[in-house]
Amino acid sequence: MNLLTKKETKTLLSRLYWDVDVDPEQLYQLLTGEKDRIGHIDVHNLYYRILTTLNWYDILKIVAPEKLGELLSDSVLDRIRFNDLKERYLYARKQILQ
Repeated sequence: MNLLTKKETKTLLSRLYWDVDVDPEQLYQLLTGEKDRIGHIDVHNLYYRILTTLNWYDILKIVAPEKLGELLSDSVLDRIRFNDLKERYLYARKQILQ
């Protein structure tokens, strides 16, 4: 599956923080590792929002394959309150990291 363009990715990222005024360009830089933090938002917070907002196919289109392990890390998954969603991502992690 091919990654989305930068513009398409920024459009998806802008939907994650509807409650905070955040520049989509900065979110893109956080996602790609160019930035470590945007105010109170760190990469684990961004990953949490990605997992709880986007569907799996959109996630695969914006997160580079080499970052999936970090996206599905315990430090991110432990933030998810809904057990059924957490279980789905634990299963996905098991399949991906085999």
